[in-house]
Amino acid sequence: MNRKPTGPVLKTWQFYSACIHILDKSFLAKLYKKSDRQIERWSSDPDTTESHQRNPIDRYESLLSRLMELGRSDIARSAVARQCHIVGCDLSLSIIPESDKKTLAEECLDDLPAVSQFHAVLIDPNSTIEQVRHALMETFEEINENYSKWCDERGVEP
Repeated sequence: MNRKPTGPVLKTWQFYSACIHILDKSFLAKLYKKSDRQIERWSSDPDTTESHQRNPIDRYESLLSRLMELGRSDIARSAVARQCHIVGCDLSLSIIPESDKKTLAEECLDDLPAVSQFHAVLIDPNSTIEQVRHALMETFEEINENYSKWCDERGVEP
């Protein structure tokens, strides 16, 4: 039996344990098209249960890590940004991207394609909210490179 969550969910198995308590195991089994026992395996503490198995969040995190290793942060971040929006959050970079330009002026000019793309998506009557959010994130990333270059030129920590 899964216990009522008493604190923040820190591990993926705790998330599934909380979901069983809040939503019911049968709901999860129907959602994932898995047996009740499989849902229990996902929600079991691997330190105390031999029948624990990796759950979909564990697999999803592996997928995101692999995309990042391959330099496809754009794909990984756009997927995570969709989920952030569901829970009323925004995705922001925890690191300031390094500038790849020689001068701040060159870095500023490098923003123009991203800003132009953002504007094009904004005025397109067929654009989706996901497309707008993605273009906005790309623009923010370019602008953050300006900040990085400015700090670098002045010897200031970002």
